[in-house]
Amino acid sequence: MSQRWLPQRMISPLIDLSYMLMSLLFAAGFPRWYERLNAWHYRYQAEHYDGHVIAFGGTRYAQALESGLQALSVQPKRILDVNTGTGFVAQKLLALFPEAQIAATDLSHAMLAQAQRRFPQIEFARADTAKLPFADESFDLVTLHNGPPHLAEMNRVLRPNGQMLIAYTSGARVPRFVLRRWLRSAHQFGRVEWRCSGDGLWVLLTKSS
Repeated sequence: MSQRWLPQRMISPLIDLSYMLMSLLFAAGFPRWYERLNAWHYRYQAEHYDGHVIAFGGTRYAQALESGLQALSVQPKRILDVNTGTGFVAQKLLALFPEAQIAATDLSHAMLAQAQRRFPQIEFARADTAKLPFADESFDLVTLHNGPPHLAEMNRVLRPNGQMLIAYTSGARVPRFVLRRWLRSAHQFGRVEWRCSGDGLWVLLTKSS
């Protein structure tokens, strides 16, 4: 067993736990100190992120995401991927829904620069997930992978009967009392389905009509 793999297996659930807690604590948006920390961190990580995080995670990195994408019932014409990073999820959405118009946001300029170079056909914008620069009910599908979801804002830009897919690499290993509290907050926006997939977790919310 790789000595590097074991610490990552321990760290990943803590990161996903922090995302859920941030979703609950910073529902109105990130404080300025977090934005500065995010900018500093990804300024140095963006260029190597795909190799150091995505490729290193192997199949388990996107196991829950892939499972959640298979559970979608919507046929989207417009899609928004928030917390897109280097465009990992946006690329998958482009392959699944080649006729759809896809937009993607991230808080980090450095991560978006990587994504824009790779996928010029996708519309990228820097934005706090709690303050999305889109009109109400603009999208049929909103996705987020491994990031803090601001459910009210993501729901605002989602059309009635549209779907919101949130997935975490190690979400199944988050303490259940935190997961239950976070899922309760999601139920106010529509019908919620969730499943564990290995260490991962996906949550699919269908907005009320």
